[in-house]
Amino acid sequence: MPAPQSLTTTRRVLCPEADCEAGYNLKAAFPDFPQVLQQWQQATAAIAGTLLTEADIAYGSGPLQRFDFYRADGGERPLLVFIHGGYWQGGDKQDIGFIAAPYVQAGISVAVINYSLAPQARIEDMVDEVHACLASIRGMAHKLQIDPARISLMGHSAGGHLAALVAAQLAAQVGAQAVQAVFAISGVFDLVPLIPTSLNRALTLDVARADALSPVLQAGPASTRVHTIIGEQETVQFHLQAAVMANCWSQVVAHHVVSQTHHYTVLFPLADAASPVCQAVIREMLG
Repeated sequence: MPAPQSLTTTRRVLCPEADCEAGYNLKAAFPDFPQVLQQWQQATAAIAGTLLTEADIAYGSGPLQRFDFYRADGGERPLLVFIHGGYWQGGDKQDIGFIAAPYVQAGISVAVINYSLAPQARIEDMVDEVHACLASIRGMAHKLQIDPARISLMGHSAGGHLAALVAAQLAAQVGAQAVQAVFAISGVFDLVPLIPTSLNRALTLDVARADALSPVLQAGPASTRVHTIIGEQETVQFHLQAAVMANCWSQVVAHHVVSQTHHYTVLFPLADAASPVCQAVIREMLG
């Protein structure tokens, strides 16, 4: 994984406490987020009429335990499950469905999921909900016309964390079916640096819980191929998160630095069939 040498010398993500807020408070670091969010929402609305197969499919009884499904033509299609970001306390599938377009057109069905949010839910609850969603999707495989042996996870920011952690947990469970691939976009893989930040007011993490929830401290999923993806203009802390993940998980087979993008704009190339990073995802899933 290409990264500056200074970012590849540790197996934990180091951040002086005084610098953590600047490194992780992304709406402050990238103040154009409201404009980017509006672009996401407009792009999602633009594809809903032609590509959205079914909205708000329940995988549990909670109000946010729902997913939207975008079906590719044909039967037994591979499935990409997308997990939105928002620091485990914001975001919605209706903001981000535009991500599905190039994959559906390439023959990959897409499920974009919601999950309960902090402070009403703990991160542990969200992890359980992603597991529940995957189990529900596998149970619907015939109806959805997807191949349950070819399910991959893609997550952005907090969703990148959830994708990586769920993949590791599935691989560690006897009898569980591992996911084919993980595409973790600007993920948080070591949660301890979040503890001194304002983001932790809703998360209430302490060191013990942060460690238990950190993918870098889990064994990597042996049979799952992992891609890390990050915007070139991300904060140093997020570049460091990806570098440390590669040090800890030999399953990281590629690291994609998307030029001229930051934490939020990095999603646009992933929804562009002509972009190298989108093409890499498609190759991994169809290869």
